[in-house]
Amino acid sequence: MSSSSSSKRSEGSQGYLPRGGACVSCRRRKMKCDGQHPICGQCDRAGRAEDCEYMSGSDRSTVQILEDNISRLEARIQELQNPDSAAAAAVRLHQPYVGGPPPMVLGHGQGRGMQVPASSSSSQRSTVQDPPRNVAETLYVFAPRTQYHSLTMSPSSLLTVPVDSLATFMPCKHRHPARPAPALIFSVYLWAIRLSNDPAIQANEEAYLNRATQEASTALLGNHPHKVMHSIQAEVLLANYFFAQGRFLEGKYHLATAVSTTLSAGLHKIRSASTGTGSPVASVGSSNNQLPPARDAVEEGERIIAGWIVLTMDKVWAVALDYEPNFPHSTQAMGTKIDTPWPLEIEEFEQGVLPQHVRTSNTVHNFLGRVQTPDAGVSSRALVAKAAVLWERVTDFGKRYNLGAQMNPQSMQPALQEFTSLSNVLDAQTAAMPPATAASLHPTRLPSIERARRLIVAHAMLDVATIRLHAPFAADGRSESSQRKRVGAARSVLEGTLALRGRVAQAGHAAGWTDPIIGTTWIEAAQVLFDEVTSIRTLRASGARAGDEGPLLGYIQQAMTAMSDFAVNIPLLTFQVGRIQETFASF
Repeated sequence: MSSSSSSKRSEGSQGYLPRGGACVSCRRRKMKCDGQHPICGQCDRAGRAEDCEYMSGSDRSTVQILEDNISRLEARIQELQNPDSAAAAAVRLHQPYVGGPPPMVLGHGQGRGMQVPASSSSSQRSTVQDPPRNVAETLYVFAPRTQYHSLTMSPSSLLTVPVDSLATFMPCKHRHPARPAPALIFSVYLWAIRLSNDPAIQANEEAYLNRATQEASTALLGNHPHKVMHSIQAEVLLANYFFAQGRFLEGKYHLATAVSTTLSAGLHKIRSASTGTGSPVASVGSSNNQLPPARDAVEEGERIIAGWIVLTMDKVWAVALDYEPNFPHSTQAMGTKIDTPWPLEIEEFEQGVLPQHVRTSNTVHNFLGRVQTPDAGVSSRALVAKAAVLWERVTDFGKRYNLGAQMNPQSMQPALQEFTSLSNVLDAQTAAMPPATAASLHPTRLPSIERARRLIVAHAMLDVATIRLHAPFAADGRSESSQRKRVGAARSVLEGTLALRGRVAQAGHAAGWTDPIIGTTWIEAAQVLFDEVTSIRTLRASGARAGDEGPLLGYIQQAMTAMSDFAVNIPLLTFQVGRIQETFASF
């Protein structure tokens, strides 16, 4: 340190700082601060440069805003755990499934639903262990193709691996640092059982569900070196499991927990231009959630992917179940604003495609504003994230503006401006997407089935966003253009489903897993086409010239076969396809 710098430090430490002049980090730690800008001596020496910030007046620090977000999410978790006890004094993370009526799964726009029994209380933590080796090897026909942490929380990654790769999951490796945390292990076992199609294996599902949820509830309390990331992965696998089962309350609980951990670990601020270092912000609430700097580009990539998967799930299930996202849309300089770059494919992180010097900020805001950024976001994972953001933004727009009703000119003008902006972004993103046709999904053009699945889901979400955005203008024949867009988007959803089914068949596989959120897109697309059939028949009955509804109905029938294949082992999709089949039968 130079003599002038030392002198400056000395002068600051010998004098008195004005009230509130210490940095936020020193105040929180009750340490003497020298008040140096931009980084005080205490934070500089301790290597906490990213935590050193000064606030003035009524400003709130990043830590304070994040603490508020975490508190709000913890309150949401408590609400989900105790729906009948608003005055509950504590959050009981270990048993969110016991007691209370079983959740009801509702059909699209209907009051009917299927009853789903809640999990029974069990003390099987001490009795349900890793399966015997022969059973584990059978399960890991569905094990991750790459390392276990590259599962990245999607059961679609549960694919064949060589037997030697199964060693990390075998009982002899239990609690070994190289072995995944128990919460992740049992969540993977649970999904493997669900997708196994073997009744003897599926008989163990309830026991492994109980073990997985119990391990997840204490995942952050242990000392596993990857406990934070494995906890997030386990929570998302469990949330996906419960959503797929139609057990929405439990799914929302695990998703809220994943969001809370993601925020506190700073996965929304990776490579942030606003932190100066580009590293995740410090965790708040508990030191258990702090992440050390990523060891390499792959580990950083896994964190980036994890953050976006949690954000995506939060957006799409908030849309599907009609509730406010846990991760609210934000353009503020702090809080839940996303600075993390768009995700790449994991192979691209391995290849070092994301340069070390790249820093990003306002990722979602820039996307919605069509601002050019260094991270183009063209990977299949980024396409899903962008589609989820647009679907949620369009849905929020529809809630805030009732364009189907009479609006005064003052209210109409901003609504039309926002409609035009969303429509432009939606059209641009749809045009930029790789096509979702049978030819484009052929193995010679797209070898990865996983990327094909993600591409179809992204297309479906964009199509349903188009359907929702144009709904007010298509009503009562107000805009023929909007109606054509809705029908075209609905057909596109079904075309994508058929193309994906063909792609999977080319690989010689059963349809297998697809993201359960796709059922919501099927329901909405089918409803648009059913409405179009009704409109054609109404026109014909009035003596007006009308088209032929036969091809539309034939197309729906063809798509229902593909939907049924994907719905195997996914009760929610089975239920939703059943609703479509019931409506089809009435035509």
